[in-house]
Amino acid sequence: MAEPGTMLGIDAQAPADLLRLGLPRSQKVVLVLDLVESVRLMNLDEAGTVARWHDFVLRAQRHAIPGHGGRLVKSLGDGLMVEFERPGDAVNAAFALHGLMKEVNTGSTDTTPELQMQLRAGINSSYVYTDQIDIYGAGVNLAARLVTLAGPEETVVSTSVRDGLTDGLDADVEDMGGCFLRHIDQPVRAYRVRPRGAAKVLAPALETTQPSLQPTIAVIPFASRGGDTELFAIGELIADAVIHQLGKSGALRVVSRLSTTALRGRASAADDAQVHLGAGYVLSGSYVVHNGRVMVFAELADSATRHVVWTDRLQADVQDLLQTDSEIGNAISGAAAGALLSSEVHKATVQPLPNLQSYSLMLGAITLMHRATSEEFRRSRDMLDRLHELHGRHAQPLAWLGMWYVLRVAQGWSNDPERDANEALSYCERALGRDSRSALAIAVTGQVHGYLKKDLHTAARMYEDALVVNPNEPLAWLWMGMTAAFRGEGPAASDATERALVLSPLDPLRYYYQSLAASASIAAGRYERAIELASASLRANRIHSSTYRALAIAQSLCGKVDDARVTVRQLLTLEPQFTVRSFLARYPGQEQARSYAEMLADALRAAGLPP
Repeated sequence: MAEPGTMLGIDAQAPADLLRLGLPRSQKVVLVLDLVESVRLMNLDEAGTVARWHDFVLRAQRHAIPGHGGRLVKSLGDGLMVEFERPGDAVNAAFALHGLMKEVNTGSTDTTPELQMQLRAGINSSYVYTDQIDIYGAGVNLAARLVTLAGPEETVVSTSVRDGLTDGLDADVEDMGGCFLRHIDQPVRAYRVRPRGAAKVLAPALETTQPSLQPTIAVIPFASRGGDTELFAIGELIADAVIHQLGKSGALRVVSRLSTTALRGRASAADDAQVHLGAGYVLSGSYVVHNGRVMVFAELADSATRHVVWTDRLQADVQDLLQTDSEIGNAISGAAAGALLSSEVHKATVQPLPNLQSYSLMLGAITLMHRATSEEFRRSRDMLDRLHELHGRHAQPLAWLGMWYVLRVAQGWSNDPERDANEALSYCERALGRDSRSALAIAVTGQVHGYLKKDLHTAARMYEDALVVNPNEPLAWLWMGMTAAFRGEGPAASDATERALVLSPLDPLRYYYQSLAASASIAAGRYERAIELASASLRANRIHSSTYRALAIAQSLCGKVDDARVTVRQLLTLEPQFTVRSFLARYPGQEQARSYAEMLADALRAAGLPP
């Protein structure tokens, strides 16, 4: 907001005499350039000075000014006046014109140091009146007055221009304080601006010794395709809705909207997001509004390679953007997050381990260890070992190494389940030694006790401890729900796993959550919900065998026996040796809920699973 006196009343309504003249009034950014010591230069070398000035004006008019979206209003014998729509364009044009003058000086073979020409510039944003030959208004006069505060090759701007700049991104900004100008009664707040420094950043530098274990995404406010600046708030609403949803994912770091707003409409947004915000991915786009509907064009790009990872076109009612849980925001965030995570997992599967970012290693390891092939499972262990080398003091890689042993037993690949259970506990203890309040490490410890050692009481206590540390740890809620299911406590099982689903809408293991939630729904007698969850899980991962078990049980229990038989045949293609006997041998709840375990076994028998 401009300070009192700086805008000289330009926000007032147009005077009646100007309205009678029919002069249009609009907001413009006015740049005034002045040739330093023009009288001295003319006295020393009139012809040479005129020739060089003429060369400068022609080159400015043909290239520098239109290249930054400006319009030359007038050219005087020793100055220029140019109008722009945006403060950033005017400032960049001023920098370019200073540079152009240096080129003119360099290109002149007969210019001695005392004949070198230099510019000074002043910029103000205000309402102006326009006719065919000029622009008028107090704001134009203020731009000319600001020039007097600038030294050679300097640019000085008003508060109204400074408000449209981001320090360190558009320029390096220096506050000059209140300055007295000729014919202006009150002091004017002025700022000296210079081209941004190469090392200047908007955010603290990322820690080099401990790289992030999460990829960072910046969501840029979407731009209006129609150029209607009155609807710019819609682009902000779209970004807000997407950021709100992305922020629920523990797998991602999301740059705050206040930081990304500064990048709106920039051709260099990807570069700026990477350099200044540390973002590896940029989500941006545009929109069109028509008859109360908004059509959104969105794309997600890798900020380093410019490779477009995902793009789509979506539409919804404009009112949807005002909802707490925006449908279009959910759709964009879900699809973009899925594409981002898939991109990182793909990198992890095809690139050598030393070349991978820490978050690629983390996401790749977590995802691959939950797949059903032994080769992918082995690769996940290599990733976790590499991650532990990079983050020796970090609890998270150690916790996932503990989980790796749990899954090795669950997949039937362990030659010594008891030894693997002890290995898992050892890694969990080491993780808790690094961070005693790691909710993930506490929850994985509970999974070791519950699934491998079949000690459901200790497992439940560990999950409760994890939730004391972090009430929103989704895996603790998920596994707590499964523990309740193993005990035959259906309502508690379903409630806990449904809460886990709410807490992890964009998790890379979403299918795993849905698979376990399906089993919990069976315990609660919600067979149709179990079928819905298991089917959704299989759409995301067709080779997760335990999901087929849950689906076959739910289908059998609700009378869809033919469907259950088809599901069991699909299950046996993945686990040819799987039988009812092996199911009961793995099932942790036999001691505490034997009748429930037998009910599940009977459902599998009815579906055609060999005894």
